[in-house]
Amino acid sequence: MKSTSIVSCVLLFSALSTAVNAQVKVAGKTTPQAASAAVPANTQNNIQEKLVELAMNNPRLKAARLERDKTVYELNKANANWLNYVTVGANLNEVSLRMYKGENNNTQNLYYPLWNVGISVPLGSLISKPNDVKIARKNVELATQQQELLSRNVRAVVLSKYQNYLLKKELLTLQNEITEDDYAAFSQAEQKFSTGGITYDEYSISSKRYNAELVKKITLETDLSQAKLDLEEIIGIKLEEALLAASAERR
Repeated sequence: MKSTSIVSCVLLFSALSTAVNAQVKVAGKTTPQAASAAVPANTQNNIQEKLVELAMNNPRLKAARLERDKTVYELNKANANWLNYVTVGANLNEVSLRMYKGENNNTQNLYYPLWNVGISVPLGSLISKPNDVKIARKNVELATQQQELLSRNVRAVVLSKYQNYLLKKELLTLQNEITEDDYAAFSQAEQKFSTGGITYDEYSISSKRYNAELVKKITLETDLSQAKLDLEEIIGIKLEEALLAASAERR
């Protein structure tokens, strides 16, 4: 009983392997696996990095950079606010000053100092000012972290959408081949049916198979167009322009 189970598993594994290989090698045509291998890894990396570079100029990241710059200015302002708390006062002893200059011959005594200069700092500012600076510094750190987090998020999103675009493109390539094969089979069935070579049921089966694959092709074309639009929304330019720019940088 155990021997029979083992033999059955081996036969099932062999059948699955054959089916997978048949899908990868469809009559010598290019499959998604072959299409991916045909593009050098360094070329794909250059394209991906170019897309990320373009995505870093999107409005959301620009707004994050402006917000960080704003916090830096606020920190500089908080550091300079010390001057607003400092009050300088001067007091001149006009009577003693005139006597000192010989303008008054009275025998009154001279009082020193002839003038007074003072600087006053509110006690509350000694506590509030350092806290204002700390708050401004923390705002800079927070804005910096938010900018870094957004940059990482944008990078992940653009790479994910580019991989989705490549997947839709390869699936459409494969679907085009399947649709062409079914169209050829349908054309032959149509010709045979017109001459009475096959029944209507056989002709109908071929027609329905072709129409089903045609619907899949149209759906994948729509998905590919949407994937392209989603990617272009992030990078800000046409995908074709981005690919040309990446190709020019490699030269």
